Amino acid sequence: MAEMTPEQQQALAIAAARLRLQKQPQTSPGATTPPTSAAEPPQTGEELRARIYSDLAARREKARPQGPAVDRYGLPADDALSVARTGVGGLIEGIPIVGPIIRGGTERAAAATLAAFSDETYDQVMDRIHEANRAEKEANPYIDRGAQITGAVAGTIPAVMAAPAAFGAGGGSLLVRSGISGLSGATINGADAAVRSGGDPEAIWHGMKVGGLFGLGGPVAGKVIGGVVRYLVDAIRTRTAAQVAGTDPQAFGYFRRAVTDDGLDASTLPRKLMEMGADAIPADLGPNLQKQAGALAATPGPAQTTIRTTLADRAAGANARIGQTIDETTGRNVVPSEIQANIAVNQNAHSPLYREAFREATPYNTEPIASAIEADISRLRGPAQARLRQVRDMLNIADSNVLSTDPNVMFQTRQAIDGLLKTEVDPKVISALVEARQMLDDGLTRAVPRIKEIDAGYAELARQDEAVTRGQQVLDSGRTAPRPSELAAEVERGAQPQGMQIGPSAVPLRLSQGARAEIDRIVGTNSNDITAMNKLIKGEGDWNRARLATLFGPEKAEQLFKVLDNERIYADTANTVTRNSETAARLAAQNELGGGGNFGVKEAFKAGGFLGAARSAAIDKVDDIVKALMSSNTGNVTRESLARALIGKQQEKLVEGLVKAQGIGTTPALVDPVVKALLLNAGAPRTR
Repeated sequence: MAEMTPEQQQALAIAAARLRLQKQPQTSPGATTPPTSAAEPPQTGEELRARIYSDLAARREKARPQGPAVDRYGLPADDALSVARTGVGGLIEGIPIVGPIIRGGTERAAAATLAAFSDETYDQVMDRIHEANRAEKEANPYIDRGAQITGAVAGTIPAVMAAPAAFGAGGGSLLVRSGISGLSGATINGADAAVRSGGDPEAIWHGMKVGGLFGLGGPVAGKVIGGVVRYLVDAIRTRTAAQVAGTDPQAFGYFRRAVTDDGLDASTLPRKLMEMGADAIPADLGPNLQKQAGALAATPGPAQTTIRTTLADRAAGANARIGQTIDETTGRNVVPSEIQANIAVNQNAHSPLYREAFREATPYNTEPIASAIEADISRLRGPAQARLRQVRDMLNIADSNVLSTDPNVMFQTRQAIDGLLKTEVDPKVISALVEARQMLDDGLTRAVPRIKEIDAGYAELARQDEAVTRGQQVLDSGRTAPRPSELAAEVERGAQPQGMQIGPSAVPLRLSQGARAEIDRIVGTNSNDITAMNKLIKGEGDWNRARLATLFGPEKAEQLFKVLDNERIYADTANTVTRNSETAARLAAQNELGGGGNFGVKEAFKAGGFLGAARSAAIDKVDDIVKALMSSNTGNVTRESLARALIGKQQEKLVEGLVKAQGIGTTPALVDPVVKALLLNAGAPRTR
């Protein structure tokens, strides 16, 4: 070896002197220290380096049995700082494959930095770091082992979650997933053993065998452990959710299952109840909830009383709720005959006005009108000819063939024609009468100047009278009922003033009053049958909705129909719960007496094939809950708690409980990756 430079020789000499000083025995104060013999220094740097390393090794061996292990700073290796370093180092080192590389790189970087700012060499610092790591691991073996296992699992979980199919967590049969998991386990553990052993084939093969073996059991273990964890977590979640909901845990479990089976959850349940009105209860929202209510209604006890009393009280208030809504949306109730009687009184009040107008009338020559009517008589045949002859005779002076010039005769003739038109159906007769009436009306306008003003008021009342009758036909389903478009046109025309009338007409109001009266008639004759009432008002299609929207406005019509729908659902719930409860009670009695039948999935398949069997299995699942609720093993506390939930006495708490229970039935997300990570790394040399 080449001779050392003077600077290197000087550094080694200083280090040797330090070692000699450390070896000298300690003396008491005041004692005389014998002079150090001038030992002959080594002649070469290699000899001096060897001597220094030998002295360091001797010191380590001598210090090891004499006291507790120390760390790289000369402090005890089991103090808090060393424990923390052991844990952090174990976490890094435990990461599969790359862990040793990361820790080794970190230590080498630290050694290079320390050597650059001290009088030690890089190798000396690395030796000191390795020795300190060994001492810390010996002082804290459980911390080191646990940290390495944690690092191994934590380092594998992200890979399992990122590519579950590559670790046997994807689709496919259990056998296929086990094979994939075994292959991934063998690969990871083999590569990890190669890194840690420096490429030792025997270690690699051992790691592959152990990793593959544990990997094979990953999917099975994940399923088993996941099921256990899910069961335990579900039990905790159910109890916590039940406490939040203020219910018995078993009752909350029944309620939550019915809510889920009816396609509801914590967000849709309160929204549905709000849409169905203030009197809605959870039992209205689906068949599974209704079946539970039916089971409770059939089982003697406080729960039966709660369910039946609630439904009976709600049914008793149905007509009042419907009546209030009808008043709010369509106005107060009216009696058509009373309205029409008032109209007739107002029409009769026009008689003095007519008499006053006729005092100013002058004689009128009706010969042109009579000649025109006679011309039509000679041309027409049949009923039209007969009606015109009747009208022509009315223009004569009574009991003579002489034409009258009295405007009162023309007025009475016009009134008579109006009476004939009310009952006439022949279009030819109607056409002939209308033409004759128009000629008389024109003559009256000339003979009696003020008559058109009075006619306008009288005609408005006549139109209102007709509108009341027409409004009562709006909800009909026969030919007399107007189509939605026809009714809209009638309302538009009816609002326009006619003749010399000033201001809008009251025809639309009378139409709506007629419809309101018809609704009241339907309610009054079907007060004990909500379904029939609903059908008659709503009709089969959308016509009634459109017609009522025309008369009362879309929002009010929608509100009325919504309340009717809600009341029908309330009635259906009461009927279903009562009917189901009676049926359940009869079946329970039959089974108790030995007369109950056994119609199961097999019988359902015989009757309805695969679909029948599927339906039977689904019904049996619900029936199991019903039987459990009716059994004596289910206490009154559970049944009463469930009854309160079904009638909605604690809706806000129930919703909060359902929110808490949203994860029930699902395995926590990290369970499967953690199980697979544990198994995949269980055979690694560092975890044995």
